[in-house]
Amino acid sequence: MKNLKVILPITGLFVLIAVSVTLFSAIGFSQHGGNASPSPVSGGSEEKGTVEPAVVHKVPAANLPSALNFKTLVFSGKKVVQPFKRNGDLSFDASSDYTGVEGVVCFRGNNYRDSASYGCAGVTLEKLEKVWSRRTGRIDSWTGVGWTGQPVIIKWNENLKQKMNLFPAAKKKEGLKEVICGALDGRVYFLDLGTGEPTRPPINMPGPVKGSVSVDPRGIPLLYVGQGIDAVNGKRVPIGFSVYSLLDERLMFFINGHDKPALKGWGAFDSNSLVHAGADTLIEAGENGLVYIIKLNTAFDPERGLLQINPEEVRYRYRCSLNRQSGIEDSVAVYKHFAYFADNDGVLQCLDLNTLVPVWARSVTDDTDSTAVLEEEGGGAVLYTACEVDKQRKGGSSYVRKINALTGTTMWERSFSCSHNVYENGGTLATPALGKHDISDLVIYSIARCNGPKGGRLVAFNKDSGKTVWEIALPYYSWSSPVDVYTPGGKGYIVFCDSGGSMYLIDGRKGIIRDKVNLGANVEGSPAVFDDMVVVGTRGQKIWGVRIK
Repeated sequence: MKNLKVILPITGLFVLIAVSVTLFSAIGFSQHGGNASPSPVSGGSEEKGTVEPAVVHKVPAANLPSALNFKTLVFSGKKVVQPFKRNGDLSFDASSDYTGVEGVVCFRGNNYRDSASYGCAGVTLEKLEKVWSRRTGRIDSWTGVGWTGQPVIIKWNENLKQKMNLFPAAKKKEGLKEVICGALDGRVYFLDLGTGEPTRPPINMPGPVKGSVSVDPRGIPLLYVGQGIDAVNGKRVPIGFSVYSLLDERLMFFINGHDKPALKGWGAFDSNSLVHAGADTLIEAGENGLVYIIKLNTAFDPERGLLQINPEEVRYRYRCSLNRQSGIEDSVAVYKHFAYFADNDGVLQCLDLNTLVPVWARSVTDDTDSTAVLEEEGGGAVLYTACEVDKQRKGGSSYVRKINALTGTTMWERSFSCSHNVYENGGTLATPALGKHDISDLVIYSIARCNGPKGGRLVAFNKDSGKTVWEIALPYYSWSSPVDVYTPGGKGYIVFCDSGGSMYLIDGRKGIIRDKVNLGANVEGSPAVFDDMVVVGTRGQKIWGVRIK
């Protein structure tokens, strides 16, 4: 059952939201003659820059955090710091400026979480071709690559390649594009995009990795990866979030998921991290209910191949009247200095990263694992988000919404009745694809178990009205996120995978399936695309490289 409801903005109390934009300085590396210590990374946004005037936004009373009886604490190290104020303002630029590196460096590519593809695909035949596959493994019943499981793909600087622990053939290969993918066998794999051959030894984690890895958007050889499961062969293992050097695969920093300030006793990190380049600051959310803002204090000398970090942790903790299990599994999206994330209780909030004070908070009906996608609109920004069917149980619906990112007000809403299964949740677990170029008026969602108990739907909505532009009913549901891919002329295609093991190539304008290949097993993980090459892992213990022809 589908319902369309257009909701006009509600006037209410006024909240001052200062939208500040700071100038990012370019990253430089100074030389200290004869000194073998790495040089600190410059931090442009920690210095004074140009600040836009404060803008008044109308936040309705129902969306003020006080309406949900919000209680927050900020921890700096072991101390509670109230009120909190950053030493120097932090403000992200637009998504196109998140990284200067060639490739896809984090889940959905940037701080708006709006793209998992890089470059263009010269589509002429509109066909998919399986080029290579690489075996992964399992731990207990955890096999292959799970949700969200998106690889990153990066083209490394040629000089930096020589400082890494790459295999000789990978070091020699000009223009190497490296695939990095975490898997449920507790390994992080490193592969050649063109051939699928290993480029270096895998990293062995204490337990299964469910989420997606990130690499540093500055091109600094740092890998960020969270662990999703805390047991191996029936025995408990450490669980948390790790930072590795990609010079030598050394573990440089670890956050214990069983953090003392946490209100939830589950220590997984399925959420994917962001790094603010100028402020040298990591942003990560945990299923323990904490949001981490970590000044890395990175020192990197690329000439000598020396890398150090000296992290300083600040944690944001909250509780409200709707919270019972306030774990965070979606990935934080950021517009300027406003961070957006939802939790297992269906509380979506906007957090000011400079003061760690929530600006607005509201219910989005149910557990929300789908990452919100940001888009600039009308001098501000909007969020596209959707919930799953978990706490609603039988008879529940997935609510797809467009929300004003500065006020939390609903701009349009759609609902889809979905089946409930405690082991295979229905509703929206995939992150939507935000259309660009010739499909810039569309946002595309995958909705699970809404076409019978095993089926799903891929639906393209008009961004302005929320009306369905096209819809594909599928025999198998999907938790894998659709990816928008474009030709050099701007024609859009959607690459989409499902639990039946199929990968589809879909005309993004018409919603017509152009081709389909089967990868042999359930695809829970989300694809990443570099030019015409798609990479995705399956629960069938394989990572696949597929070419768009």
